[in-house]
Amino acid sequence: MIKACAILATYNEADIIEESVTKLIAGGADVFVIDNGSTDRTAEILAPYVGRGVVDIRTVKFHEDGREIYDWTSILRMKEALSKELGFDWYLHVDADEIRYSPWPHLSLLEGLDRVDRSGYNLINFKLFNFRLTQDIPVSDDYERDMPDYSAGEYFNQYQVKAWKAHPDIDIAGFGGHIARRPDARIYPVRFIHKHYPVRSLEHGKRKILQERKQRFSNAEKQRGWHVQYDEMADVQPTDVFWTNDKLTQFDMQPECLHLLEEGADVACNLLSTVNPNEWDAYLERSLIQRFSPSPFTPEHARQLLGVSRQLLSMASKGTAPPVESAAQDIAFMRCALQLLASRQWLSGDASIFQRTAAISLKSL
Repeated sequence: MIKACAILATYNEADIIEESVTKLIAGGADVFVIDNGSTDRTAEILAPYVGRGVVDIRTVKFHEDGREIYDWTSILRMKEALSKELGFDWYLHVDADEIRYSPWPHLSLLEGLDRVDRSGYNLINFKLFNFRLTQDIPVSDDYERDMPDYSAGEYFNQYQVKAWKAHPDIDIAGFGGHIARRPDARIYPVRFIHKHYPVRSLEHGKRKILQERKQRFSNAEKQRGWHVQYDEMADVQPTDVFWTNDKLTQFDMQPECLHLLEEGADVACNLLSTVNPNEWDAYLERSLIQRFSPSPFTPEHARQLLGVSRQLLSMASKGTAPPVESAAQDIAFMRCALQLLASRQWLSGDASIFQRTAAISLKSL
């Protein structure tokens, strides 16, 4: 099983921070906290979790023209740097008012990341659910329970590529944290779940928007066109915080997961169906070489490994394939080849092919 770390930035989120962090830990991820100089109990609440799921809490402050600011670029660059230092296999870019899940109800967040990793992908996109209030509620110890209704994600929030396999050239600041970029990017076709609780009472909305955001935004970032969502708000009115029921949908995990899996299946099948059956062998060889580029694989070596993979799959479909031990690069190549071959076989009607593929023993020397 892989190891994953959520790198979480926070500022004055004492009401929700424990819920957010403990649910990440329950999902199998460790958490590294960047506290942007909170003036409430945020850091105090998290302190008992250090060494119990929380890797560390790092307090940072930023200044511009003599005032303390919310420097989003610097926070994102810190997250990039931490993902190169902490030694985890996968990382998630997370804020304090978020809860994350895999799209498989029976798999934890970590188990979902592990499935993506074993499938040969290195980036994960999320579907954003913004949870809204219809009226004020008491301060909650479980906002996920007490705020069950969501609105669709805004047009500027459609990109949520916020989990990545560790890589020294990761970039999450380039697109303001919305899109993680890395060489040889391969985004998994099924989106994960991103539950967001941005405003949790009228008082919280006033404080967050007017004091903790608008007064602290970096002028340099504003000049880049960032942080425009509150520009027209001189004050926060109830109509800015409370939504009507007809604009909201009640979240139900099972159908939402089913929708995400159906969506991903459509994408994958459309991609596979674009390949002419007569060109499948050439496509498979080319895509595998590209996936491992730069790599030691010559076209001839790739064809040999592909041939071995086909033989293994054929033997597994008739009974048991023998175990294979080889160089680590060769094993990685054959694992990907088996997954692609199994996908093609599945579309040809063999619905048990993935179980047979999983039973093939491939070990690195």
